Amino acid sequence: MSIKPILKIILQGLGAMLAFVFSLVIANMLSPLSPEIMAASTTASGFLSTPMAFLFNAVINAVILVWAARRSSFRGLIMVGQLFVLSFGAQVFMTQIETGYFMSAFPLLHNNFQIYNLVFRGLITSVLLSVLVTWIVGGFSKKTRPESNFTVTTDNAVKQGAWLSVVYIILYMLAGYFIAWQVKELRLFYGGPAELNGFFEQWGLTAMAKPEFPAFQYFRGTLWMLCLVPLFMGFSGKRVELIVLSALALALLPTAQLAFANPLMPAAVSLGHFWEVSISTGIFGALCAWFVPAKTNLT
Repeated sequence: MSIKPILKIILQGLGAMLAFVFSLVIANMLSPLSPEIMAASTTASGFLSTPMAFLFNAVINAVILVWAARRSSFRGLIMVGQLFVLSFGAQVFMTQIETGYFMSAFPLLHNNFQIYNLVFRGLITSVLLSVLVTWIVGGFSKKTRPESNFTVTTDNAVKQGAWLSVVYIILYMLAGYFIAWQVKELRLFYGGPAELNGFFEQWGLTAMAKPEFPAFQYFRGTLWMLCLVPLFMGFSGKRVELIVLSALALALLPTAQLAFANPLMPAAVSLGHFWEVSISTGIFGALCAWFVPAKTNLT
């Protein structure tokens, strides 16, 4: 590869990083957090400093969205939609539905509609970022784009999603216990015991307290897969590249934001969730990219 294409990729990445910061600032201006959360933020801490957390999030969003856009066979508003589903779905919607499920652990979100505000802020950020990244990579131009190498049929998505969602539950349980639940601060934060229970004992207690929990996580497994479907349908690279990109997207888009100072949870809890989610959903993203998209006749 010559120096010119490399320089172009670097400039696109830097532009996307600036676009992320701009989108975040605009979302904060249009939909500010409540005074209670803002007051709690002054004493909150993250597992990275604020400047490093901004840099980390900007890099993750820029790399994944620019990568997806450059490999996309779509253009214009269809590309915007493709990036939006990946960004908003994996980074905002999927994280906040679990926050809502465990609402009792977050007093600052009780009886104030702030969880809807968090979703709305993420919606603004994702819309702006998707439009700007599409523009940065030339997605609004009339230049011919490469054909997609993959397709996703409804029958195959249903067939593969049925068992992949079961795999997601298994990954969630294993990572939840052997990674997140090993952190004492995290156990206490969610009302768990100070002393670690055995694996089957702990999940047995969870099943008794929340009998709907497996169904909820099965549903989330299906939604994680759906976040990737537009990426699969428009991807013009090879499968191994798609597997890597999908793994990184589900591993880091939902977790990078945990690096910020978080008034909702201590830094130790955020770090425990970072490793838990990035490993489990990263593996799940790779499996989805392996089994869900089918090659087109062009490959």
